[in-house]
Amino acid sequence: MTHIEIRNVSKRFGATSALSDVSLSVDTGQVHGLLGENGAGKSTLMKVLSGIVTPDSGTVTIGGRSLTPGSPTASREIGLAMAYQELSAPPNITVATKLCLPKLPTRFGMVSQRELVARATDHLQRWEASHIDPTATISELSLAARQEVEIVAALTTAPTLLVLDEPTAALPDPNWLFRQLERVTAEGTSVIYISHKLAEIERICDTGTVLRNGRTVGEFRRGEFSEDALVELMIGRSFNHAFPAKSDRPHGEIAVRVVDLAVGPKLDGVTLEVRVGEVVGVAGLEGQGQKELFYTLGGEIRAESGTIDVAGGDDGVDVALVPEERKTEALFLDMRSDFNLTFPLAQQYSTGSVISVSRRQRLAHALADKINLPLPMLERPISNLSGGNQQKVVFGRAIAQSPRCLLLFDPTRGVDAATKLEIYKMTREFAAAGHAVLVYSTEIPELVGLCDRVCSLYEGRIVAEHTGDDLTEATIMRSILGRTPEEVR
Repeated sequence: MTHIEIRNVSKRFGATSALSDVSLSVDTGQVHGLLGENGAGKSTLMKVLSGIVTPDSGTVTIGGRSLTPGSPTASREIGLAMAYQELSAPPNITVATKLCLPKLPTRFGMVSQRELVARATDHLQRWEASHIDPTATISELSLAARQEVEIVAALTTAPTLLVLDEPTAALPDPNWLFRQLERVTAEGTSVIYISHKLAEIERICDTGTVLRNGRTVGEFRRGEFSEDALVELMIGRSFNHAFPAKSDRPHGEIAVRVVDLAVGPKLDGVTLEVRVGEVVGVAGLEGQGQKELFYTLGGEIRAESGTIDVAGGDDGVDVALVPEERKTEALFLDMRSDFNLTFPLAQQYSTGSVISVSRRQRLAHALADKINLPLPMLERPISNLSGGNQQKVVFGRAIAQSPRCLLLFDPTRGVDAATKLEIYKMTREFAAAGHAVLVYSTEIPELVGLCDRVCSLYEGRIVAEHTGDDLTEATIMRSILGRTPEEVR
């Protein structure tokens, strides 16, 4: 039985057509995948559903009731709940407050903290997230825990339509989410599942729709699934090779040497080297010390012991970090994109304290060309750009500093297929130009395809190093689960 009907929805923003006659339907208890590049129209369509954006034309029906356009309250009342990739909770509220909004328990006109925590504890236990402290503030949580809270908050509203936007991008265990989806769909909840992880789409989606440039370009059903075909629909061109060829040339001198690095309980004597021209990967399950390693190398965390040596060069900086969370750690969201792209490079367009606007503009245009960012986007606030284009800005700014070693922490998290391909290409080109790259990714196939060598972290130590025929998904997975090198082989 059809539960959600979206028919001929269109929306323009000035001269830009964000949606053009988009239609899709979802049956009761189904999981419907929504695919497309960043900027394909997925976010605009979800904003139409949530009442944030009013469509120019078209209709939305949920459970036989017409959705009042442009009304978030009407969307909530009709049974819609959303869990966002970029996380909606203010950082200074507690987990309990987030889970009980908008109806907080009161006593004598005041919020009852005891009842608030009790209710939140019940919610967390019900959805298998009792490891999260309900009294903790959102800012105290890891990115993974914040994503879990975002999802639990949506589930607690007992929605008839649940919309999930890249829900596993930060989750260490996607199976936790898949179990919850099995529960709610069995009870009749319909789900719209937005993800760039095609393996997840294949695993959990009953049906799906592909958007490109604001239009519906394809549909699919379970059992009629081809990853290559779907990617070609999304990017509008043939998808032959995801990863650029690795160089056969010998790597150069050591660019970065880390010896016995220790940081609190997370890192315990890490030793590694990265050479010029080399892309080295780091693999590890959530919380094994990878963030401490990268943020210590990037200067964000102070090491307790050990040494870090970076071979000096004539130009550029020692290291540049592309961090985990672009919106909170890398971008000035209220500023224009050209400012975000160029601000660490002020010495190139200023004399003393005087900034040359024309020189900055020329620099921004040159950098935008290198990262394939359309020039009109430079004049827009970076908050208005898609996640993929925002990540291009963060990446482009890092390589523009010409670091001896580029540190990439999960650089393709939540970006579209086409942007992933561009980041892979730029990463290999940057290494080939005489630099070193150290990259962590939550996606093991990405490490296998992109890296010359992969180091596996387990409980704060590097337990295995994979190269050549040993560089496979299976060997890496076994080692990050704590198997010894002998057991891995």
